[in-house]
Amino acid sequence: MNHSELTAWVRSVAIAAIVAGLMLAVLIVAAEEIPTLKNWLKATFYHHWLGKGALALGLFAIVSVALSKQRSATRLSTVIFYEAVAVCVSVGIITGFFLLHTLKLV
Repeated sequence: MNHSELTAWVRSVAIAAIVAGLMLAVLIVAAEEIPTLKNWLKATFYHHWLGKGALALGLFAIVSVALSKQRSATRLSTVIFYEAVAVCVSVGIITGFFLLHTLKLV
């Protein structure tokens, strides 16, 4: 594997982490607010957390492989920066929701 192939893989994995992390944050909040979704996750994957993890892992794998062959002009450092921002946003969404939920505001 040469340097450009490795860079493409790292870039695709970083983008996949962004997509999967944001999807997981939204799915966590949605499953708490939509009982039908939570019940479907339980019925399909035995437990709703297993379902969320399986969906996030599947999306991560699909996006990683799909983007690995794409040659992007975007600098790797830019993608890594956006990944860090996406992690902060995801943590903020989850923490904010459960904080509001604990305070009985939601």
